[in-house]
Amino acid sequence: RAGRLKLEYESTVTRNAAQAFEARAGNCLSLVIMTATFAKELGLQVRYQSAYITEAWRLKGDLLLLNGHVNVTLGQPSKLMRRSSSPGADWLRHQTTIDFLPAEELQGLRTVEIPESLVVAMFMNNRAVESLVQGRLDDAYAWAREAVRAEPSFVGAQNTLGVVYLRRGAHAQAGAVFSHALSREPNHTSLLANAAEVASREGRV
Repeated sequence: RAGRLKLEYESTVTRNAAQAFEARAGNCLSLVIMTATFAKELGLQVRYQSAYITEAWRLKGDLLLLNGHVNVTLGQPSKLMRRSSSPGADWLRHQTTIDFLPAEELQGLRTVEIPESLVVAMFMNNRAVESLVQGRLDDAYAWAREAVRAEPSFVGAQNTLGVVYLRRGAHAQAGAVFSHALSREPNHTSLLANAAEVASREGRV
C-alpha cells in the first residue's frame, strides 16, 4: 500500500540488505536478509529456516539451476522472557515467521532451522551463480570460494565451485571438488551429473 514498503518479489539478482531496501524488491534470500537486518537493529531475536518446496529447475544459458527457498522467524523478548529459565518455551510463544511466498503456497510448508553462516554462504553462492550466468568466471570463483569458507558443509557452494573449475577447464580441480562433495551427499543429483561431465571430458566414458 502507499506509504508502506510495497516490496516486490524479483529474482534476477541477489541483493544485500541495503540494495533490497533501496530497490524495494528482491528474491526470498534478499528479502530475508533485509528483514533480519532490520530485526537485529530493533533488538529482535532472529532465526532462519530453509523450506522444503517442490523442486523447480530453470535454464539460464547453458546452466541448469535449482531454486531453493528460505524464510525468517522473529522473536520479541519480553521482560518475562528475559527472566525466564526456559527461553526456548518463551520463544515459541513470542514468534512471527516472515515469508515472501504467496499465502496459498505456505500451507503445509516444512522447514528446518539453519545457521546464519549458511545464509551468508547461500548469498555468496547466489552471487557466484549469477556471475557464472554472465560469464564472469573470476568473480564467480571468488564468490564460490568464500561461500565454501563461510559454511564448509554447504554442498551447494561446493557444487558451484566445481562448475567454475569445469568452465575454466581445470578438470582435476573440478573432479576433486565434486568427489569431496559426493563423500558428504553421495546421491546428490547435480553433483553426480557434474562429476560425470568431468569424467567424460577426460575421456573416461
